[in-house]
Amino acid sequence: MAVAGMVASKVVNVGWKAVTGHNPPEDPEDPGVRLAEVLTFALISGALMGLARQLALTGASRWYGGNREVEA
Repeated sequence: MAVAGMVASKVVNVGWKAVTGHNPPEDPEDPGVRLAEVLTFALISGALMGLARQLALTGASRWYGGNREVEA
């Protein structure tokens, strides 16, 4: 799962720079960073991290045999 998180983080950072033309906000207390920018970045990165986590868990589940019913 750590690899999925690292990949998602890199995708978010590269995508942010491609769309906005500058690096993602690193310090929310920096006076040059607007609150809307910080909130937008947090929303996008959080959503992609959650998606990456879910995909990693689903892939791991398939790798280990998926859902198996336990017989009593």
